[in-house]
Amino acid sequence: MGSFGFVEVESGAMNTSMEDVMKPIQPFLTYDELLYINSYLLSISIPICIFGIFTNIVNILVFYKMGFSSPTNISLFCLAIADLLTLCFSLVISFGNHPALIRDDLSFSMIDFSRVGAQVYYSSCAIGSWITAVINVERSFCVVFPMKVKQIFTRKTTARLIAGMVIYQIASGLPRSFGVRFAWIPSAVTNRTIISYVIFNPRLVSLSYLVSFSLPNLICFFVVVVGTIFLISKFKQSRQLRSTMSRTGEKSNKMSDKDARLVRSMIFVSALYIYGATPNVLLYVIPAAYPSLHMDNPYLGYLHSLLLLAAIVAQAASCSVNIFVYVRMGSNFKTKATSVTISEVTPWPVGYQYYDILRDSVTSRLPAL
Repeated sequence: MGSFGFVEVESGAMNTSMEDVMKPIQPFLTYDELLYINSYLLSISIPICIFGIFTNIVNILVFYKMGFSSPTNISLFCLAIADLLTLCFSLVISFGNHPALIRDDLSFSMIDFSRVGAQVYYSSCAIGSWITAVINVERSFCVVFPMKVKQIFTRKTTARLIAGMVIYQIASGLPRSFGVRFAWIPSAVTNRTIISYVIFNPRLVSLSYLVSFSLPNLICFFVVVVGTIFLISKFKQSRQLRSTMSRTGEKSNKMSDKDARLVRSMIFVSALYIYGATPNVLLYVIPAAYPSLHMDNPYLGYLHSLLLLAAIVAQAASCSVNIFVYVRMGSNFKTKATSVTISEVTPWPVGYQYYDILRDSVTSRLPAL
Protein backbone atom coordinates (compact mmCIF):
# COMPACT_ATOMS: atom_id res chain seq x y z
CA MET A 1 0.00 0.00 0.00
CA GLY A 2 1.32 3.44 -0.90
CA SER A 3 1.83 6.38 1.44
CA PHE A 4 -1.54 7.93 0.54
CA GLY A 5 -3.63 4.88 1.41
CA PHE A 6 -4.07 3.54 -2.13
CA VAL A 7 -3.46 -0.06 -3.10
CA GLU A 8 -0.44 -0.44 -5.36
CA VAL A 9 -1.42 -2.15 -8.63
CA GLU A 10 0.15 -2.62 -12.00
CA SER A 11 0.57 0.30 -14.35
CA GLY A 12 -2.58 1.25 -16.21
CA ALA A 13 -5.02 -0.08 -13.56
CA MET A 14 -7.22 2.18 -11.41
CA ASN A 15 -6.03 2.75 -7.83
CA THR A 16 -8.84 2.11 -5.34
CA SER A 17 -8.69 2.50 -1.57
CA MET A 18 -10.06 -0.23 0.68
CA GLU A 19 -12.49 2.35 2.13
CA ASP A 20 -14.01 2.94 -1.31
CA VAL A 21 -14.35 -0.78 -1.92
CA MET A 22 -16.23 -1.38 1.36
CA LYS A 23 -18.39 1.77 1.15
CA PRO A 24 -22.12 0.79 0.99
CA ILE A 25 -24.43 2.03 -1.75
CA GLN A 26 -26.15 5.27 -0.78
CA PRO A 27 -29.85 5.34 -1.75
CA PHE A 28 -31.13 7.96 -4.18
CA LEU A 29 -33.60 9.05 -1.47
CA THR A 30 -32.81 8.42 2.21
CA TYR A 31 -35.36 7.17 4.70
CA ASP A 32 -35.42 10.47 6.60
CA GLU A 33 -36.00 12.38 3.36
CA LEU A 34 -38.80 9.96 2.49
CA LEU A 35 -40.52 10.58 5.85
CA TYR A 36 -40.08 14.34 5.49
CA ILE A 37 -41.68 14.45 2.03
CA ASN A 38 -44.42 11.99 2.99
CA SER A 39 -45.38 14.08 6.00
CA TYR A 40 -46.27 16.98 3.70
CA LEU A 41 -47.67 14.83 0.90
CA LEU A 42 -50.02 12.84 3.11
CA SER A 43 -51.02 15.91 5.12
CA ILE A 44 -52.35 17.29 1.82
CA SER A 45 -53.94 13.97 0.87
CA ILE A 46 -56.07 13.64 4.04
CA PRO A 47 -58.15 16.86 3.56
CA ILE A 48 -58.47 16.10 -0.16
CA CYS A 49 -59.91 12.67 0.64
CA ILE A 50 -62.32 14.09 3.22
CA PHE A 51 -63.51 16.74 0.77
CA GLY A 52 -63.86 14.14 -1.98
CA ILE A 53 -65.88 11.80 0.24
CA PHE A 54 -68.30 14.64 0.95
CA THR A 55 -68.63 15.69 -2.71
CA ASN A 56 -69.13 12.13 -3.96
CA ILE A 57 -71.86 11.51 -1.41
CA VAL A 58 -73.54 14.59 -2.87
CA ASN A 59 -73.02 13.20 -6.39
CA ILE A 60 -74.61 9.88 -5.43
CA LEU A 61 -77.64 11.59 -3.88
CA VAL A 62 -78.08 13.94 -6.85
CA PHE A 63 -77.88 11.21 -9.49
CA TYR A 64 -80.25 9.09 -7.44
CA LYS A 65 -82.74 11.97 -7.37
CA MET A 66 -82.28 12.55 -11.09
CA GLY A 67 -83.23 8.94 -11.74
CA PHE A 68 -81.78 6.32 -14.06
CA SER A 69 -83.66 7.18 -17.22
CA SER A 70 -80.46 7.38 -19.30
CA PRO A 71 -77.36 5.15 -19.49
CA THR A 72 -75.17 8.16 -18.73
CA ASN A 73 -76.89 8.75 -15.38
CA ILE A 74 -76.40 5.09 -14.47
CA SER A 75 -72.72 5.24 -15.37
CA LEU A 76 -72.10 8.49 -13.49
CA PHE A 77 -73.98 7.18 -10.43
CA CYS A 78 -71.80 4.05 -10.37
CA LEU A 79 -68.67 6.15 -11.02
CA ALA A 80 -69.49 8.27 -7.96
CA ILE A 81 -69.76 5.10 -5.86
CA ALA A 82 -66.41 3.83 -7.19
CA ASP A 83 -64.78 7.21 -6.50
CA LEU A 84 -66.25 7.22 -2.98
CA LEU A 85 -64.73 3.79 -2.24
CA THR A 86 -61.41 4.90 -3.74
CA LEU A 87 -61.33 7.98 -1.53
CA CYS A 88 -62.34 6.10 1.62
CA PHE A 89 -59.46 3.70 1.26
CA SER A 90 -57.12 6.46 0.08
CA LEU A 91 -57.86 8.06 3.44
CA VAL A 92 -56.99 4.78 5.20
CA ILE A 93 -53.74 4.54 3.24
CA SER A 94 -52.89 8.19 4.01
CA PHE A 95 -53.37 7.69 7.75
CA GLY A 96 -51.58 4.34 7.73
CA ASN A 97 -48.48 5.68 5.98
CA HIS A 98 -48.31 9.07 7.71
CA PRO A 99 -44.94 9.45 9.49
CA ALA A 100 -46.67 10.85 12.59
CA LEU A 101 -48.42 7.49 13.12
CA ILE A 102 -45.75 5.03 12.01
CA ARG A 103 -43.85 5.08 15.32
CA ASP A 104 -46.92 4.84 17.55
CA ASP A 105 -46.70 1.99 20.03
CA LEU A 106 -49.69 0.01 18.76
CA SER A 107 -50.43 -3.70 18.73
CA PHE A 108 -50.58 -3.66 14.94
CA SER A 109 -48.61 -2.02 12.12
CA MET A 110 -50.32 1.04 10.63
CA ILE A 111 -48.59 0.47 7.29
CA ASP A 112 -49.79 -3.13 7.19
CA PHE A 113 -53.28 -1.97 8.16
CA SER A 114 -53.25 0.39 5.17
CA ARG A 115 -52.06 -2.43 2.91
CA VAL A 116 -55.25 -4.31 3.74
CA GLY A 117 -57.26 -1.27 2.63
CA ALA A 118 -55.14 -1.07 -0.51
CA GLN A 119 -56.74 -4.29 -1.75
CA VAL A 120 -60.12 -2.56 -2.01
CA TYR A 121 -58.47 0.65 -3.24
CA TYR A 122 -57.01 -1.02 -6.32
CA SER A 123 -60.26 -2.79 -7.14
CA SER A 124 -62.33 0.41 -6.85
CA CYS A 125 -59.76 2.30 -8.96
CA ALA A 126 -60.05 -0.35 -11.66
CA ILE A 127 -63.86 -0.22 -11.56
CA GLY A 128 -63.70 3.57 -11.93
CA SER A 129 -61.41 3.10 -14.94
CA TRP A 130 -63.84 0.64 -16.53
CA ILE A 131 -66.80 2.98 -16.04
CA THR A 132 -64.92 6.01 -17.38
CA ALA A 133 -63.97 4.01 -20.46
CA VAL A 134 -67.61 2.95 -20.96
CA ILE A 135 -68.79 6.59 -20.67
CA ASN A 136 -66.11 7.71 -23.11
CA VAL A 137 -66.97 5.02 -25.66
CA GLU A 138 -70.70 5.75 -25.29
CA ARG A 139 -70.14 9.45 -26.01
CA SER A 140 -67.93 8.58 -28.98
CA PHE A 141 -70.64 6.33 -30.39
CA CYS A 142 -73.14 9.14 -29.83
CA VAL A 143 -71.05 11.36 -32.10
CA VAL A 144 -70.36 8.71 -34.78
CA PHE A 145 -73.70 6.86 -34.73
CA PRO A 146 -76.22 9.35 -33.29
CA MET A 147 -79.22 7.38 -34.62
CA LYS A 148 -78.06 3.96 -33.36
CA VAL A 149 -76.44 4.77 -30.04
CA LYS A 150 -79.71 4.37 -28.10
CA GLN A 151 -80.05 0.82 -29.44
CA ILE A 152 -76.41 -0.02 -28.64
CA PHE A 153 -76.12 1.56 -25.17
CA THR A 154 -79.42 0.91 -23.42
CA ARG A 155 -79.98 1.06 -19.68
CA LYS A 156 -79.90 -2.73 -19.42
CA THR A 157 -76.70 -2.95 -21.48
CA THR A 158 -74.95 -0.35 -19.32
CA ALA A 159 -76.10 -1.98 -16.08
CA ARG A 160 -74.93 -5.39 -17.28
CA LEU A 161 -71.55 -4.01 -18.35
CA ILE A 162 -70.95 -2.41 -14.96
CA ALA A 163 -72.15 -5.52 -13.12
CA GLY A 164 -69.78 -7.63 -15.22
CA MET A 165 -66.89 -5.29 -14.37
CA VAL A 166 -67.61 -5.57 -10.65
CA ILE A 167 -67.80 -9.38 -10.85
CA TYR A 168 -64.53 -9.48 -12.79
CA GLN A 169 -62.74 -7.27 -10.25
CA ILE A 170 -63.96 -9.39 -7.33
CA ALA A 171 -63.00 -12.63 -9.08
CA SER A 172 -59.56 -11.39 -10.18
CA GLY A 173 -58.76 -9.72 -6.85
CA LEU A 174 -59.89 -12.59 -4.63
CA PRO A 175 -56.73 -14.73 -5.20
CA ARG A 176 -54.71 -12.05 -3.36
CA SER A 177 -56.40 -13.20 -0.15
CA PHE A 178 -54.84 -16.66 -0.58
CA GLY A 179 -51.33 -15.25 -0.91
CA VAL A 180 -51.26 -13.16 2.27
CA ARG A 181 -51.87 -13.70 5.96
CA PHE A 182 -51.51 -11.97 9.33
CA ALA A 183 -48.77 -13.06 11.72
CA TRP A 184 -47.21 -11.94 14.97
CA ILE A 185 -43.71 -10.64 14.23
CA PRO A 186 -41.29 -8.41 16.19
CA SER A 187 -41.41 -4.73 15.24
CA ALA A 188 -38.15 -3.01 14.28
CA VAL A 189 -39.54 0.32 15.53
CA THR A 190 -41.20 -0.42 18.87
CA ASN A 191 -39.30 -3.66 19.71
CA ARG A 192 -42.49 -5.55 20.52
CA THR A 193 -44.51 -8.27 18.81
CA ILE A 194 -47.26 -6.86 16.60
CA ILE A 195 -49.76 -8.14 14.04
CA SER A 196 -48.29 -7.70 10.57
CA TYR A 197 -49.31 -8.32 6.99
CA VAL A 198 -47.16 -11.09 5.51
CA ILE A 199 -47.02 -12.12 1.84
CA PHE A 200 -46.13 -15.81 1.69
CA ASN A 201 -46.98 -16.30 -2.00
CA PRO A 202 -45.62 -13.22 -3.81
CA ARG A 203 -46.07 -14.74 -7.27
CA LEU A 204 -49.80 -15.24 -6.72
CA VAL A 205 -50.20 -11.72 -5.32
CA SER A 206 -48.25 -10.15 -8.20
CA LEU A 207 -50.27 -12.07 -10.77
CA SER A 208 -53.52 -11.00 -9.11
CA TYR A 209 -52.43 -7.34 -9.16
CA LEU A 210 -51.48 -7.67 -12.81
CA VAL A 211 -54.83 -9.15 -13.83
CA SER A 212 -57.09 -7.09 -11.56
CA PHE A 213 -55.40 -3.67 -11.64
CA SER A 214 -52.47 -3.16 -14.00
CA LEU A 215 -53.94 -4.59 -17.21
CA PRO A 216 -57.47 -3.12 -16.77
CA ASN A 217 -56.05 0.29 -15.94
CA LEU A 218 -53.66 0.21 -18.88
CA ILE A 219 -56.38 -0.85 -21.34
CA CYS A 220 -58.92 1.66 -20.01
CA PHE A 221 -56.32 4.42 -19.94
CA PHE A 222 -55.52 3.82 -23.61
CA VAL A 223 -59.24 3.74 -24.51
CA VAL A 224 -59.98 6.95 -22.61
CA VAL A 225 -57.00 8.81 -24.09
CA VAL A 226 -57.92 7.84 -27.65
CA GLY A 227 -61.61 8.54 -27.05
CA THR A 228 -60.90 11.93 -25.47
CA ILE A 229 -58.74 12.99 -28.41
CA PHE A 230 -61.52 11.89 -30.76
CA LEU A 231 -64.19 13.77 -28.77
CA ILE A 232 -62.10 16.94 -28.67
CA SER A 233 -61.58 16.85 -32.44
CA LYS A 234 -65.27 16.23 -33.12
CA PHE A 235 -66.30 18.91 -30.64
CA LYS A 236 -64.07 21.45 -32.41
CA GLN A 237 -65.46 20.43 -35.79
CA SER A 238 -69.00 20.83 -34.48
CA ARG A 239 -68.27 24.31 -33.15
CA GLN A 240 -66.67 25.37 -36.42
CA LEU A 241 -69.59 23.97 -38.40
CA ARG A 242 -72.11 25.68 -36.12
CA SER A 243 -70.25 28.98 -36.47
CA THR A 244 -70.29 28.63 -40.27
CA MET A 245 -74.00 27.77 -40.32
CA SER A 246 -74.88 30.70 -38.07
CA ARG A 247 -73.18 33.12 -40.47
CA THR A 248 -74.91 31.67 -43.53
CA GLY A 249 -78.27 31.25 -41.84
CA GLU A 250 -78.41 27.50 -42.49
CA LYS A 251 -79.35 24.86 -39.90
CA SER A 252 -77.09 22.06 -38.83
CA ASN A 253 -78.12 18.78 -37.30
CA LYS A 254 -74.61 17.61 -36.45
CA MET A 255 -74.81 18.07 -32.66
CA SER A 256 -77.53 19.58 -30.50
CA ASP A 257 -76.82 22.00 -27.66
CA LYS A 258 -77.61 19.33 -25.08
CA ASP A 259 -75.29 16.80 -26.72
CA ALA A 260 -72.56 19.41 -27.03
CA ARG A 261 -72.77 20.20 -23.30
CA LEU A 262 -72.69 16.52 -22.43
CA VAL A 263 -69.73 15.82 -24.72
CA ARG A 264 -67.86 18.76 -23.25
CA SER A 265 -68.56 17.55 -19.73
CA MET A 266 -67.38 14.03 -20.60
CA ILE A 267 -64.18 15.53 -22.00
CA PHE A 268 -63.51 17.19 -18.64
CA VAL A 269 -64.37 13.99 -16.72
CA SER A 270 -62.01 12.01 -18.97
CA ALA A 271 -59.29 14.65 -18.55
CA LEU A 272 -59.58 14.36 -14.77
CA TYR A 273 -59.35 10.58 -15.05
CA ILE A 274 -56.24 10.84 -17.26
CA TYR A 275 -54.63 13.18 -14.73
CA GLY A 276 -55.29 10.78 -11.85
CA ALA A 277 -54.45 7.55 -13.70
CA THR A 278 -51.24 8.69 -15.42
CA PRO A 279 -48.96 8.24 -12.34
CA ASN A 280 -50.30 4.73 -11.74
CA VAL A 281 -49.86 3.82 -15.42
CA LEU A 282 -46.30 5.14 -15.38
CA LEU A 283 -45.52 3.14 -12.24
CA TYR A 284 -46.06 -0.16 -14.03
CA VAL A 285 -44.91 0.94 -17.49
CA ILE A 286 -41.54 2.42 -16.46
CA PRO A 287 -40.43 -0.65 -14.41
CA ALA A 288 -41.08 -2.78 -17.50
CA ALA A 289 -38.47 -0.71 -19.37
CA TYR A 290 -36.29 -0.05 -16.29
CA PRO A 291 -36.57 -3.10 -13.99
CA SER A 292 -34.39 -1.56 -11.28
CA LEU A 293 -37.21 0.74 -10.20
CA HIS A 294 -38.93 -1.40 -7.57
CA MET A 295 -39.52 -1.27 -3.83
CA ASP A 296 -36.80 -3.79 -2.88
CA ASN A 297 -34.03 -1.99 -4.74
CA PRO A 298 -31.55 -0.55 -2.16
CA TYR A 299 -30.87 2.48 -4.35
CA LEU A 300 -34.35 3.32 -5.76
CA GLY A 301 -36.65 1.58 -3.27
CA TYR A 302 -37.56 4.70 -1.27
CA LEU A 303 -38.09 6.66 -4.49
CA HIS A 304 -40.53 3.99 -5.68
CA SER A 305 -42.43 4.23 -2.38
CA LEU A 306 -42.66 8.01 -2.73
CA LEU A 307 -43.94 7.76 -6.31
CA LEU A 308 -46.52 5.20 -5.21
CA LEU A 309 -47.92 7.52 -2.55
CA ALA A 310 -47.81 10.47 -4.96
CA ALA A 311 -49.90 8.42 -7.40
CA ILE A 312 -52.47 7.79 -4.65
CA VAL A 313 -52.68 11.53 -3.92
CA ALA A 314 -53.14 12.33 -7.63
CA GLN A 315 -55.88 9.69 -7.89
CA ALA A 316 -57.64 11.12 -4.83
CA ALA A 317 -57.52 14.64 -6.27
CA SER A 318 -59.02 13.53 -9.58
CA CYS A 319 -61.85 11.68 -7.80
CA SER A 320 -62.72 14.69 -5.61
CA VAL A 321 -63.48 17.44 -8.11
CA ASN A 322 -65.96 15.77 -10.48
CA ILE A 323 -68.79 17.63 -8.78
CA PHE A 324 -67.63 20.93 -10.33
CA VAL A 325 -67.88 19.40 -13.80
CA TYR A 326 -71.34 18.00 -13.03
CA VAL A 327 -72.58 21.37 -11.78
CA ARG A 328 -71.53 22.91 -15.08
CA MET A 329 -73.18 20.09 -17.02
CA GLY A 330 -76.63 21.66 -16.88
CA SER A 331 -79.38 23.10 -14.80
CA ASN A 332 -80.85 19.71 -13.87
CA PHE A 333 -77.86 18.65 -11.78
CA LYS A 334 -77.60 22.11 -10.23
CA THR A 335 -81.30 22.08 -9.29
CA LYS A 336 -81.04 18.66 -7.69
CA ALA A 337 -77.78 19.61 -5.96
CA THR A 338 -79.36 22.65 -4.33
CA SER A 339 -82.07 20.40 -2.86
CA VAL A 340 -79.53 18.17 -1.10
CA THR A 341 -79.42 18.99 2.61
CA ILE A 342 -76.55 18.53 5.02
CA SER A 343 -78.55 15.94 6.96
CA GLU A 344 -78.57 13.72 3.86
CA VAL A 345 -74.81 13.95 3.46
CA THR A 346 -73.62 13.54 7.03
CA PRO A 347 -75.23 12.30 10.27
CA TRP A 348 -73.75 15.14 12.30
CA PRO A 349 -76.31 17.99 12.58
CA VAL A 350 -73.79 20.83 12.59
CA GLY A 351 -72.91 23.53 10.17
CA TYR A 352 -76.26 23.74 8.35
CA GLN A 353 -76.00 27.46 7.67
CA TYR A 354 -72.35 27.23 6.60
CA TYR A 355 -73.19 24.39 4.23
CA ASP A 356 -76.05 26.42 2.70
CA ILE A 357 -73.76 29.41 2.20
CA LEU A 358 -71.07 27.22 0.58
CA ARG A 359 -73.64 25.46 -1.64
CA ASP A 360 -75.19 28.73 -2.85
CA SER A 361 -71.75 30.21 -3.47
CA VAL A 362 -70.60 27.24 -5.57
CA THR A 363 -73.79 27.01 -7.64
CA SER A 364 -73.90 30.75 -8.28
CA ARG A 365 -70.29 30.84 -9.48
CA LEU A 366 -70.70 27.84 -11.78
CA PRO A 367 -73.67 28.57 -14.08
CA ALA A 368 -74.96 26.07 -16.61
CA LEU A 369 -73.34 26.11 -20.02
